Amino acid sequence: MIDAALFHGAAAPVGGAGLMIAILRALCLLGAMAAAWPGHRAFAQDVPLGAALRQENGYLRIQAKGREVRLESLIVRPEGVTGQLPLAIITHGRNSSSLSMGDLRAARYATLARDLARRGWLAAEVMRRGAGQSDGPLPSLASCPTPDIAGSFGDDTDDIEGALRALQARPDVDGQRVILLGESAGGATAMSLLRRKPPGLRGVINVAGGLNLEGCTERGQDALVAAMTAWQGPDTVPQLWIYARNDELFPPSLVARMRKAALDAGADVRFIDLPELKPRGHMAFLHGQGRHLWLREMDASLRAWGLPTIPRDRGRTLHAKLGLTTRLDVFERYFSGPGERAMALSRSKKEFRYWFGTPDLETAKANALRDCAALAADCVIAFENDRLLLDESK
Repeated sequence: MIDAALFHGAAAPVGGAGLMIAILRALCLLGAMAAAWPGHRAFAQDVPLGAALRQENGYLRIQAKGREVRLESLIVRPEGVTGQLPLAIITHGRNSSSLSMGDLRAARYATLARDLARRGWLAAEVMRRGAGQSDGPLPSLASCPTPDIAGSFGDDTDDIEGALRALQARPDVDGQRVILLGESAGGATAMSLLRRKPPGLRGVINVAGGLNLEGCTERGQDALVAAMTAWQGPDTVPQLWIYARNDELFPPSLVARMRKAALDAGADVRFIDLPELKPRGHMAFLHGQGRHLWLREMDASLRAWGLPTIPRDRGRTLHAKLGLTTRLDVFERYFSGPGERAMALSRSKKEFRYWFGTPDLETAKANALRDCAALAADCVIAFENDRLLLDESK
């Protein structure tokens, strides 16, 4: 019901308390109208610490070159959260073998999707055409005879742009807060999409991104540097680039040339140089220790971009509530750890041990308890992932 007093000055005094009452009434009316408006969607609030996660395995249907294409997808989101969540799209690398690409599955990236969902995102791994259970065939990319890397990513970019539109149509997605995460050729795909300026895209996280042309190293590297110039510009969204020092496909000298080309074209690039990762630096995207490092850097960039992630003071606050007196920096790192995580704690010693990156929670708990038992006899599990099991007031 609309209060007529809002529209007739005689019904509400003009100054002092009367003006304040009119303003408050107007705000209430606007709120009620927004809630009733068919197109209104409320933003999700902060995800509670330890919220359960929900996983959806299925397909996205997009239009590509005048026909419907089905893309395999895996979506993970926090459970029990109402309103719209920001969207993180994850996309994979590739190699030249259509057989091996067909063997790839979205489930390979489930732990990374869970890492993002715990930070408050609806995370979607999208398998591009020819990969996994997505419709084919596998698109052709640049090669030594035709080394136009920038021009060869059209089909892959169409897939991610189509997936973005399909996901933005979900009622639980905030389509104005979107990030892309890609590894290897997936990182190149994400950067290729930059120039199309899709609505809602706020940032790109490129991990070991690029395309390696086998058999023509120098020519292929020159083509990759040229692609960085073609994809970038002063009006592109900010990017986080992450490369390991021992990346066997994209060595530091090449990455430096790629980065310079992007910066010279006006791009906003933050660069992270990961230490050597064993056995292969190019596998940084899902590498346990490597992911722990780059997830922390991603958190810093997301905060700088004004996007949701782990609250800066989460570790410090819980450290104080639990009465711990040492190793704050190590304690804080637990919350950015990848995969399934668990922390065991001794109240008497005020010490803790944790494990992360395990395939299941039970393994993480068992390992954390084993390590903590070497310190004290009263060790118990304090955290299962982000869920606090202890009463911190005791």
